[in-house]
Amino acid sequence: MKQAKGTKDSFIFIMIAIFLGNFIAMLNSGTVNVALPKIMNDLHSSINTAQWVVTGFMLAIGIIAPVTGYLGNKIGYKNLYVYALIGLTASSALCGLSWNMSSLIVFRFLQGFSSGLIQISTMTIIFQSVNKEKQSMATSLWTVSLMVAPAIGPTLGGILTHSLGWKALFFANVPFGIIAALFAYFFIPAREGAKDVSLDFMGLLTVVVGNVSLLMYFTKGADLGWLSVPALSLLFFGVVGIAAFIWRELTAKEPLLNIRVFKYAKFSWGMVINCLISVGLYSSVFLVPIFMEEAQGESSFTAGMIMLPGALLMIIVTLIGGKLQEKIDSFWLVLFGGCLLSLATWEFSRLSMNSSIVYITFWMVIRYIGIGLAASPAMSISMSVIPRENAGHASTISNWLRQAMAALAIAIFSSILAARTQTHLLALSGEKTGEALKRFALVYATNDTFLVGTFVTIMAIPLSLLLKQKKSKSSKENLATAERNL
Repeated sequence: MKQAKGTKDSFIFIMIAIFLGNFIAMLNSGTVNVALPKIMNDLHSSINTAQWVVTGFMLAIGIIAPVTGYLGNKIGYKNLYVYALIGLTASSALCGLSWNMSSLIVFRFLQGFSSGLIQISTMTIIFQSVNKEKQSMATSLWTVSLMVAPAIGPTLGGILTHSLGWKALFFANVPFGIIAALFAYFFIPAREGAKDVSLDFMGLLTVVVGNVSLLMYFTKGADLGWLSVPALSLLFFGVVGIAAFIWRELTAKEPLLNIRVFKYAKFSWGMVINCLISVGLYSSVFLVPIFMEEAQGESSFTAGMIMLPGALLMIIVTLIGGKLQEKIDSFWLVLFGGCLLSLATWEFSRLSMNSSIVYITFWMVIRYIGIGLAASPAMSISMSVIPRENAGHASTISNWLRQAMAALAIAIFSSILAARTQTHLLALSGEKTGEALKRFALVYATNDTFLVGTFVTIMAIPLSLLLKQKKSKSSKENLATAERNL
């Protein structure tokens, strides 16, 4: 069968390939959270080990993100995308066939590598393969796939886990992955890669060592002892690795990432705010299902369903926020959204065994509204100051930092949750026994962890003031620039 060229007639098929692939790649970041308690029980694992099912996936995305540009230029973005879809499909099947926690974590890493390649390569394909007059529509559809998948992920994960078991979460990717790969192969126009592209191996090595070491420190620190020699060794290699990566990228002729974009102050502060928002987002996505299922005894279906109203409202609020950016200074949206996110996170630090589903759903809605208001304007402001020739590097750095911070946040929250649970088990041992003791200890530990999350999200409020700007161009143009370079 002859492959289609980048013509007007093939637009719908190109977008099916892009939308479907990006959708299932993003979906995998949210479906597993609500199933984590079930996975822990079935595979007989602790929370500190089981969280690697989530953290490992996001860490893999963070590791592969800096290399995506090199690979796309080397073999062509269409070929990279097709290979990534095949990898995602195969690794999803392997996750469903996992026989223990270690095998599942390994296969989730492979799934994360493929998903990371898909998320970044699909935007580039739009501007390479779609006619210019259709690119705005294509970008909008790409953004929808980026937002809808994480929004419905917890709900879909809860339904599948409740009805068919957690392995269904992974097997469900297989048919859609095959369809997306076939559409991509036959309908996305092929472009040859550049033969003279070189990879900054030292940059890649240092960023991987730094990322993994820091994540291991915060994940295993409680078990090893935060000030023990093994733990401090991990911290040392993490800090040195990141420092070496920064030095390498500032001195290399062909850096893996052009981190000089951080000289633009609004880009830097916008990235900090988005990282703080990511920490706030993943604190609830990770902690609320565990609290509801393990402490309150709710089903994974219920834990997933309470995420749905807020997730859908987040999509609507984000679209409304895009319109508001044409009329008011975007920093007001970031400021108000940060306030809502901080307030809702603080409310989650006051959970109890008697907290109702209505209460949890309401504050989850407030959290998602805050995220919907703040995230897109922060990205729009930060990307608007980047020169066009550096937009690709800035976009890659943005995706990499968000994923790395999300992985780090889950690692830190899981460590805090485990440590505080043990503390409360000892404190309550004279008052409670058996299952009641475990549940009350988990409730108090969840509150402690959300309190830490509150302090983190509050930091975004004063920082948002640094994004206030005199509009040298319309907000509409700023938003368009950000969307093109996500």
